[in-house]
Amino acid sequence: MKCSQILSIRCFIFIYAIFLQMSCAKDADLLSEYVVNDIAENSENQTPKDTIKIPSNFDWNNIPDDYANSVFEIIDHFDLNGEVIELPANVTLYFDEGQLENGTVEGDDTLISSDSRESIVDDVTFTGTYENDYVMPYWFGAVMDGVTDDRAAFVETLAYADSLGLKVLVDKDIFLDVEETGTKSIFLEDNTWIEGADDARIIINNLYSPAFIIALTKNITLKNLTFLYDQSYDSTFGWNISMHNENQYQLANYLTNHHNIIFQSSFPVSRSPISYRAALFIAGGENLNFDNITLKSKGETADKFIQWAIKFKEEFSANQTIVNDSGITQVPNSIILNNITLDGIIMGIQGIVEDFHSLGLKSFRYSDVQDYNGNNIGGKGIGGDFWMPPPHLFYLNSDSSINYKTKNVEIINTVDYGNYIGAESVRGINGYCHSLKLVDEIEDITVENYYSYRRDGLGDWGNITNGIFNNIYAESKLDIFNPLHKFNSLRFVGDLTNVNITNLTLKDISEKLTVYPLDHLWGNNVTMDGVDVYVNELGNTGGGPFGISGSNNTVVNSSLNIEDHASLDNFTSVIFNDDVTLNQGLNNYYDISVNGWRSIDEQPMEKCVRVLLANSGNFNSNYAKINDVANDYVLEQIDNVRKDIWTKKEELFLGSDTRQKMDLEIPYGYKLHKIEARTVENLTSDIIVTVGTNSSEKDNLLRTISNNIGISYHTFLDDEAIGGVKPIYVYGSKSFGGIGKIIFTLQFVRMSDY
Repeated sequence: MKCSQILSIRCFIFIYAIFLQMSCAKDADLLSEYVVNDIAENSENQTPKDTIKIPSNFDWNNIPDDYANSVFEIIDHFDLNGEVIELPANVTLYFDEGQLENGTVEGDDTLISSDSRESIVDDVTFTGTYENDYVMPYWFGAVMDGVTDDRAAFVETLAYADSLGLKVLVDKDIFLDVEETGTKSIFLEDNTWIEGADDARIIINNLYSPAFIIALTKNITLKNLTFLYDQSYDSTFGWNISMHNENQYQLANYLTNHHNIIFQSSFPVSRSPISYRAALFIAGGENLNFDNITLKSKGETADKFIQWAIKFKEEFSANQTIVNDSGITQVPNSIILNNITLDGIIMGIQGIVEDFHSLGLKSFRYSDVQDYNGNNIGGKGIGGDFWMPPPHLFYLNSDSSINYKTKNVEIINTVDYGNYIGAESVRGINGYCHSLKLVDEIEDITVENYYSYRRDGLGDWGNITNGIFNNIYAESKLDIFNPLHKFNSLRFVGDLTNVNITNLTLKDISEKLTVYPLDHLWGNNVTMDGVDVYVNELGNTGGGPFGISGSNNTVVNSSLNIEDHASLDNFTSVIFNDDVTLNQGLNNYYDISVNGWRSIDEQPMEKCVRVLLANSGNFNSNYAKINDVANDYVLEQIDNVRKDIWTKKEELFLGSDTRQKMDLEIPYGYKLHKIEARTVENLTSDIIVTVGTNSSEKDNLLRTISNNIGISYHTFLDDEAIGGVKPIYVYGSKSFGGIGKIIFTLQFVRMSDY
């Protein structure tokens, strides 16, 4: 039976209570929220239960048989004196400010209902069978005003729900004081289901210990809830051994008592002590479903943000003895995060996990650890400088495991709005807070429809096998970093293998950059299709941004777009590969466009786009093509032979002489491959016009130009091409007469073996 069914039955009871002249206090909000048509349909042909008002002297040990199939209206407090009360079949226990105390109630398809916000039981155990889908924290003493500490009542509610196989419904704000280190974390057992209604919030204040711990438990659902964080931290205290041990003892005691793990000179699997600050701490749990969950900081400054939202950690498996920290372990697996919202977060979702699915996650405010005034970025003091690991929205890795790797991951439909809160300064070389960090052995991962607006950039990717990355957009502002640290928007920190990257856009909005937003990488069988990089002013040094050092790699339909190319360096490569690849790489293929490259009219060989693909001793099959649109320059390398084609245009108005020098000339290191003359205004009549390099070779470039509107051209064979620095002249058989206009298109070629 659904929650809506329970509460609609309450409405059903209420209607017939009016008929029976009963006066009951109703929760109008709940009734209006949950009265639904399906209950009406299910109930329309049913005879209403008889309602029996239970008198104050009722003998619970001798319930008449004919009380079956009826509603017990309980308005008094009853002490059951430690007895076991056996209820007749199909009874509804309807609490109207009444309560049962001190005993055991054995149900028989029993339904529990309450119309007050008062506790309905005190020291009562339920056994038997019940029709409820949900239990309510206020039934067990929770005040639920968002201020009073309801932790004890909430833990009791979870215990009742566990014993009865029911769900917990949170319909009003509830405050859980879980601040105390190593003593008040709430452990969730198998089959726990916590659901929210009426925009209810669970207010938490954990600081050095998790608010909730899922340790080896399974089949847990959190649904329609906001976890509101109301706490501040000290940026000068990261951790000490006492804090770490208290958390380890708490976890060890639970694992011993609930999962039969005996620790001999050992602790649970130890990872970063800072991870114990996580709101949700998951150590080896499985089949977890978090649906429509918000983790939000109540505070507006970074020192009040959630330090860690969700931690995934390897843990020792149940039913074993751990000696010297050695034993069989397991990692969290089968995790679904659906429609998750993070708002006011430092570290987002981190750790090792298998079968992980994030669908529709949104992130708003983020920051790095700091104090109220923006000092101590990353943390300092006790625990060391930068005691907080560089935080990210997603940080999936092997988490120091020697037995497992993160695998079978889906991250779909993510928006990281990148609302940075705090000081403008950054850590420096210690790291940066980009959005998506995937490193240290990731296997079988899909990231699709991922949008990041973090100033820090998109992410770190490395050691990924079998990956699909599709439709990704990142907008960064990398000038917040020291350029010597080489922080790219997308940085590669390990090999990629069998990875496809399609429709990826990296756009940096800094006024000026000296690093590319895209880093070159190492890997094999990597495809980039539709990878576009955008920058404003670029004064870069070093190679990149395209280049996959390895073999069987492909980059196509991709582009580098520069608003203002201000670099003064010579021989800067657009495609970069390491020495091993230059000497041994094979089956690599590149086809890239560059928009906005600097002018190469002066020192073209030094200033033009460059490719590092294959050396002269590498006879393997490789191909690269770069189209420099601004300079009309195409560089093409087939295997270890490079061919540059530079197309230049000049518009020439003929004067009154018989010879006219063009502004264009054959540049050093290039040969003229093709010349085209387009007559766009008719020449003087009976004139013969040619193109040559000197007075004795007046037609060695073009023997004739059309006198009338039309095209004349000549393409040179390789052994005929004319090279050297040579001027170009237009000659006439008589005076040009100041008549005529010709547009010349010349293709210069440079061939080179690497």
